[in-house]
Amino acid sequence: MPFQRITNVRVAGIAAAVPERVVEARSWAVFASNYESDRYVKNVGIERLHRHDGNMCCSDLCQHAAGNLLSKLGWNAGDVDLLIYAAVARDYVQPPTACVLHGKMGLKKDCASFDVPQGCSGWMYGMAIAASMIACGGVKKALVLAGDAEPMGPEYPTRSDLPMFGDAGTATALEYDQNAPEMIMCTETIGSGYEAIIRRDGGDRSPVHKGALDMIEDAYGHKHRGIDKEMDGPSVFSFSLSDVPKLLNRVMTTSSVGIHDIDYFVLHQANKMINEKLCKKMKFPTEKCPSSLSNFGNTSAASIPLTICTEISPNVWKDHKTTILVCGFGVGFSLAAALFTLQKPVILPLLTINQ
Repeated sequence: MPFQRITNVRVAGIAAAVPERVVEARSWAVFASNYESDRYVKNVGIERLHRHDGNMCCSDLCQHAAGNLLSKLGWNAGDVDLLIYAAVARDYVQPPTACVLHGKMGLKKDCASFDVPQGCSGWMYGMAIAASMIACGGVKKALVLAGDAEPMGPEYPTRSDLPMFGDAGTATALEYDQNAPEMIMCTETIGSGYEAIIRRDGGDRSPVHKGALDMIEDAYGHKHRGIDKEMDGPSVFSFSLSDVPKLLNRVMTTSSVGIHDIDYFVLHQANKMINEKLCKKMKFPTEKCPSSLSNFGNTSAASIPLTICTEISPNVWKDHKTTILVCGFGVGFSLAAALFTLQKPVILPLLTINQ
């Protein structure tokens, strides 16, 4: 997609919610020794995760975050013209989870509602779509609900990727504002890498069958079933360090801003190694690169708004304006980046949900 220069759209607020339950990364059965778990925590940067106990969906966390945000903004259900659910995790194969949320939240009939299942770049894609629809007219207020929640409980012992992924739901409110600063957005796709992060069984290409529940071992020694998530770590690593910097540089060049003009660089929380190398390659100052990995892990589409809510001081948002460069990247491969100048948004403290 060409660069979007979006005017008359303001980010009114952001909220995030996580399950109250905390699971320490070192406790996972996939680690063969204390040395292995310590090395994992050191290299990947994840010490603990918030995980549901099997009685919660990603949409539940997003709904809690949305309810909290709407209350603080003074919006009611009839004010929302657009609802985008930006997550891979879904309540049912059909209908779209956005429609489920629309009904549960009591939104009005003429509120457009749809899913954007882009995974780690989902929040960015949802924001780009919502901002474009507001800028075109008609839509005055929009909600982008982004998150992730693993379908299996945290004690499942053979999933090597589980110590990386945490559960979280977020809500971002956008509204029409003639005085809002310009937004710069860009979205990209490298579809040749679609197999790098994949659940092979469960869709029309390969429906669920008896063998989809059998445990198999991949080339990296990771055990999983056909319905589970597979990730080719080296391919994801290479994609992140090759294509993400190019996109970030394009956004900065197009917007004519330099590193010193930006207050915060908020990247998708992939893992510590990837993010540290990205920041070093881009020459981003460490103090301007907040990270939520240690306490929440990789929360997919929720990671950027969750990081904004939890890792940037509330005092920042009291200033007249704050400029942030954000970038989401992952499943697909898909990636998106944007430059926002936020004017006193409502950024709420993290909401923990007791199951």
